[in-house]
Amino acid sequence: MNALPEAIQQILKEGRSSITERGELPALNREKLYKEFEEFLPTKPKYVAHYWRARLELNCALKVLQNWESCELADSSARQLLYDAEKYLVGELESEKLERKKSLFYSQAEDLMDNGPQYFVAAYAGFACISAVNATLYDLDFDTVGLPEIETEPDFWTACFHASLAYCGGATWEKGVGDDLKRREFWEWFLDDAVPALWQI
Repeated sequence: MNALPEAIQQILKEGRSSITERGELPALNREKLYKEFEEFLPTKPKYVAHYWRARLELNCALKVLQNWESCELADSSARQLLYDAEKYLVGELESEKLERKKSLFYSQAEDLMDNGPQYFVAAYAGFACISAVNATLYDLDFDTVGLPEIETEPDFWTACFHASLAYCGGATWEKGVGDDLKRREFWEWFLDDAVPALWQI
């Protein structure tokens, strides 16, 4: 087992103590973590840090894949999209094909959202897959990744944030939805399990 770098450990520790009363890991803490991958790998090609960020985003989408697949209006397309993203990461699929498949799936997720609030959780899981594919293709947008999501458009939200919505049921600023304990559980999983797992790659 590879030991976590001290700087990463410190960021994870800060993240745990920064989780809000509503169970949210602030965007600034997430941004700091994602940027640290670059700092930790200064002698490596830039794509290595991109690969780690993409892998983390894909793992977050996988965490809530069952929310999509358990919906009676959904199908196996989300799982296939994540599988194709994995193939792209290892050079077995062209970017144009992955982009085309993502665009088709985006329409499915939007249609599901349009069917009403009872389908929002499944749609959030679908959008987590889309954001994970965007991270895989283009990396994260550091102009927006550190901003609170309420201040940005959903298309700029990361897979980890979309996944947190699917896991807990909604955003902190929405009334009557979202389980704060489940939200905290997701972000603790993110810090305690998902990030350390990268060091086994």
